[in-house]
Amino acid sequence: MTIHAAGEVKKAVRDRYARAATKEASYCAPSCCGSTDATDVDAISQSIGYSAGELADVPEDANLGLGCGNPTAIASLTPGQTVLDLGSGAGIDCFLAARQVGPSGKVIGVDMTPEMLERARHNAESGGYTNVEFRLGEIEALPVADQSIDVIISNCVLNLSTDKAKVLAEAHRVLRPGGRIVVSDMVCDHPIPSVLLGNLDAVAGCLPTLRETYLQEFRDAGFPDVRIVDERAYPASYILDDDGVREFRALNPAEEGELAGFAASIVGAHFEATRR
Repeated sequence: MTIHAAGEVKKAVRDRYARAATKEASYCAPSCCGSTDATDVDAISQSIGYSAGELADVPEDANLGLGCGNPTAIASLTPGQTVLDLGSGAGIDCFLAARQVGPSGKVIGVDMTPEMLERARHNAESGGYTNVEFRLGEIEALPVADQSIDVIISNCVLNLSTDKAKVLAEAHRVLRPGGRIVVSDMVCDHPIPSVLLGNLDAVAGCLPTLRETYLQEFRDAGFPDVRIVDERAYPASYILDDDGVREFRALNPAEEGELAGFAASIVGAHFEATRR
């Protein structure tokens, strides 16, 4: 199995989402592979937890169909709070959060992809969002002051990091005591097959983490009360239909059972935890 260096993975992730941000024809979003039609993207977004009203209430270009849940739906945001979105992309969750915290609140989105930031800032300007700010940075080293955040949200991003322990330590650092983190991400009950771990496209496309491993990573970072609030099945086609994986499957039919079992165990989960 090929082991990819952290820098190589980070570059692959940045390149993938730069293509998403600029709508390159060759790019296919993980959760909407096979279609770039806005109606299809909205349908997929509704299937993972967004309401039609929420999707209609944000700039059209803010929804790229890249999430695996809707963290703002369970974050219980209130007016005046300061919210941080880890890996904010084109801004959909930031804009939904901005409506909930109101003009007395603030939303900060952090993303490492300049093309995403450009798109998100354009969306904020076109939508008249004055309480949203987008910052260039990596979630392993957040450009955010200590204990300055009430609620952290994130949507299908933490699994993309090569150092999730560092991400969660940073989340703990920037949260105020009593602050909460609400994350949508993918977990699985079967170990990830080695062919996927060795495939850079699959890794950059966001592989899930074993459920108990993900929970323990939260506990190790100082969030002992972490829990999974809800979960729903998530289509594994975004992994199994990757060109490199399809080629492997054709050449190695004996591996099909392992891949199928792994794929069937993937769910999109909402995690919630509090900094004490």
